[in-house]
Amino acid sequence: MAFDLAPITFMVFAGLTVGAAISVLVTKEIVRSAVFLAFTFVGVAITYLFLNSEFISLIQILVYVGAINVLILFGVMLTKRRLMGGGACE
Repeated sequence: MAFDLAPITFMVFAGLTVGAAISVLVTKEIVRSAVFLAFTFVGVAITYLFLNSEFISLIQILVYVGAINVLILFGVMLTKRRLMGGGACE
């Protein structure tokens, strides 16, 4: 009887992907949330690899992890932050 590791590794990566997606929602710091979003995108790409869709997985990594996540990080870094409260921001 042969022991197949594919279902176990799929479940591990699926659990890590769901954990990263939950961390995106729970994390209060926007930069950490964007990093967890990148981990979620990588997890989705790994899921595509398990479905034998190498091209879709590559496009997922290039477009979402490479472009969209970098765009989100640039947007976060370049926007002006305001303090919570009634005072003026300097």
